[in-house]
Formats: sequence, structure tokens, C-alpha cells
Amino acid sequence: MTAPAVHPDWQALVDHWFGDGDPAAADTIDEHLMHCDACGAEFDAIAALSQGVRAAFGQGRVATVLSVPFVERLKAAGRRVREYRVAPGGSVACAVAPDDDVLVSRLETRLQGVQRLDAVYTFSFAPDQETRLADLPFDPDAAEVLLAPPIAEVRRQPSHEFVVRLVAVDDRGVDREIGRYSFQHRATT
Repeated sequence: MTAPAVHPDWQALVDHWFGDGDPAAADTIDEHLMHCDACGAEFDAIAALSQGVRAAFGQGRVATVLSVPFVERLKAAGRRVREYRVAPGGSVACAVAPDDDVLVSRLETRLQGVQRLDAVYTFSFAPDQETRLADLPFDPDAAEVLLAPPIAEVRRQPSHEFVVRLVAVDDRGVDREIGRYSFQHRATT
């Protein structure tokens, strides 16, 4: 038996890896992977990438946007999650304990009508440098965005103020700030 002539595209392979693809296509993709070395190698690369991302997240080396159910699963799995909830215009004193696994900033905001969401942040120790995380995933019906900074990096930072601005970007590329949040980070020794 030979592989079907149509190769699944990269997105179909990613969806298949995560179990998010079309269930009817799953058997076809599985059969194709058994006979096509090129697609099998691509699928193996996706699996390795997934494992690398999981390892980097587990080591606190990547920033990400999380969902509430994912945070609850982390807690249920015994991960120590430090959370700080901040309302728009609000400020919170914060720190990271040595045994914390994940740091979560729960930024309260209204997301109805938002087409694209960006986060723009600055640090008081580098006030003229601004970093923009573009096109964040979000639930328009949620009342918050959960950002998880790379906790390993946060542990190395001195005491400082960290400011996050959530920005709605319309289809013309025009920014509208929908929330500003200040974190007064205290370094731990």
C-alpha cells in the first residue's frame, strides 16, 4: 500500500498532533504518516517542537498567554502558581517565591468588540525600551487576560516597576488602550 498523493499541510499536522483536527481526517492522516517518510519527519519535528516548548515553559523561560482552565489544570497537577489580579489603572506589589512554578498576571479588562489585542510593556530599569507582544489570543467574552511572564527571568530582575498596557488594534492598525497595569516588583534574595 502506498501513501495517498495529497500530503497534509503543516497546520493539519499540528492540529493532528494536538487532537484538534477533523476527526474524519485523522485516519487518513495516520495512514499517510505510515507511508510517507517526508510527512513523518515533519510530524516528528512538530512533536519535538511541542516537547521543547513544554520544557521551556516548565523551566520558566517563555512568556505566554494562558487560559483559566489551563491555570486550573496546572494547580490540580500540583504546580505552584503565584497570581496577581489587577484592575485597569491599578497597581499591585508583587514578588516571586523560590518555590513558585508559574507567575500569572490576571489583567481585568473588557474585550467585547476587540479585533486584535496587543500587550505593550516597559520596565523602570529600561524606561526608553518598550516591548510589544502582538496579536495575543483572547476570549472576547472573558473579563480578563492572563499573562505569564518567564518566571526564571523575573527571578533575576532587580526591584522595579513593570507596566503593561493592553491595546486594542482595529482593522486600520489604530491603537486604543483598554487598560494600564502596574506591578511593583520586589526582588527576592
